[in-house]
Amino acid sequence: MDFLYLFGLVKFDIYGNITSDGGKEGISRSNYLYLVSKYNQTILQEENLPISDFFKTELQAVLKAVENGGNFAKAKEKVLSNCHLKVQKAALSCGCDKDFILKLNETISARDEAFAKFVGQNINHLQLAYIITSISGKVESKIEGLLFEGLNSKSEKSKAFKEMIKYNRLMLTAEKVAAGEVTAKDLIPIVA
Repeated sequence: MDFLYLFGLVKFDIYGNITSDGGKEGISRSNYLYLVSKYNQTILQEENLPISDFFKTELQAVLKAVENGGNFAKAKEKVLSNCHLKVQKAALSCGCDKDFILKLNETISARDEAFAKFVGQNINHLQLAYIITSISGKVESKIEGLLFEGLNSKSEKSKAFKEMIKYNRLMLTAEKVAAGEVTAKDLIPIVA
C-alpha cells in the first residue's frame, strides 16, 4: 500500500527524494520537514506525550533557513533528533524521503470523530468503504479550500498539513478495506 497525495506541497523525484519544481526546491524541502513534524505531533498525541520545545521555538527558523537554500541534510537531522523514537526508527529504516513519509503514514491510526461515529455500528464491508470515501472527500475539499485561500498564517498551514495527514491515513485505510485487510471490527478499538 503506497497511497500518498501531498497536494503539490512536497514533490519527489523518481527515486523518492525531494525534488525541485520550477526552482522551488527549498519550499518543497521545508514543507517536507514540516510534514515530518506534523506526523511526529500526531504520534505524540496518540500516546499522550508532550511536544518537544524545539517544535515550538526553533522549528520555524529551521524551516525558513531550508526554504532559503539552507542545508537540508543538517536540518532534517535536527528535526529528527527532536522527534519521537518511532519517527526516528522509521527514518532509519527507509532509503528515501518518500518511503519515510509512507512509513509514517502507515504508523498512525485512522482516527477521526466523524469516522468513529459510524464504525461502532454494525456495518458491512461496502458501508465501511463508503463511509471512509465520503469522509476522505470532505477532508480533501477542506484542504483544497485552505490551499486556495493561501497558507498565510502559521495556524492555516498547520491545519492544512494535519488535514493532509488525516486524508492520507483515511485513503490508506480505504485501500486496506477494499483489499479485505481491514474490517469494521478491526477499526472499532482504534477509533473508539
